[in-house]
Amino acid sequence: MSGNWWDILPREVYSGLEAVETGQPWYSVYRIHDWLYALYEDGQYDEALMYLVIGDEKAAVIDGGTGIGRLDKLVMELTDKPYFLLLTHTHNDHIGGCEDFEEIAVVDDVMSRESSSHGLGKDKMGEMLEPGAVIKPLPDEFDPDNFYAPPYKVTHWLRDGEIIDLGGRKLEVIYTPGHSSDHICLLDRDARYLFTGDIYYTGGVTSYLPGSNFDDFVESCRRLVDLMPYYDYLMSAHNEPLVDKDQMREMYEGAKGIKDGTITDYTTRRSVAVNYDIEVRRYQFSRFSLSVRADL
Repeated sequence: MSGNWWDILPREVYSGLEAVETGQPWYSVYRIHDWLYALYEDGQYDEALMYLVIGDEKAAVIDGGTGIGRLDKLVMELTDKPYFLLLTHTHNDHIGGCEDFEEIAVVDDVMSRESSSHGLGKDKMGEMLEPGAVIKPLPDEFDPDNFYAPPYKVTHWLRDGEIIDLGGRKLEVIYTPGHSSDHICLLDRDARYLFTGDIYYTGGVTSYLPGSNFDDFVESCRRLVDLMPYYDYLMSAHNEPLVDKDQMREMYEGAKGIKDGTITDYTTRRSVAVNYDIEVRRYQFSRFSLSVRADL
């Protein structure tokens, strides 16, 4: 592949959504329904995509993004309901906004316990500011020289199968380890949406980072395929929302094919991150790639 990551922007799906002007220009905001907003960090390489889900009684913010902008201030512009942060997992591009939320829910797991107790330092958070990773002006109040994620307080430890009732809108917790050991998806059976976190998105999905487990990834994808009768669209945590659910089946079949050796076309590269330099294999599919450890 050649070119810049931003050459494909703006992504086509957003042309069909209502753009909402806010006082937080770091985020591009789109109204999907009166009760559902996509909060999109399209100025940074990871293209973190959060969601504001508004019930009759309270609102949930799905994922905390990079922390470059003030996600809490954005949410307060969009709803007057009490709100809390709901994490799909605790990688750096999902916990950046945690320090600005008083109520945080995450699945109870050793990885989320470690994250909440220690946060992440400037080295790991700073990966998101490397040359070429940011194309929007940074917010005036953001200090790139002092960018880290402090410890945060979890006010609710989630469990598999739990129903989060926002009042007139319910989100079901689906424990889906593999991308990380503390990963969940969230199923809205009434709206027929599956919020996938990082187990699926249109881009480079990984299963080799610390806390990842490829066998768990395959099994979690199988579980989500079994749930396909209850959702129509994938609402992923990066790049774009409203992806056809058939992509979940392609992800499962691709992961299973990698595991059993029937899919053999891949490229090899090194994954270089803070204290994590290993060889990985990247398998390309129709709208996503899946990378695994080369020594799988």
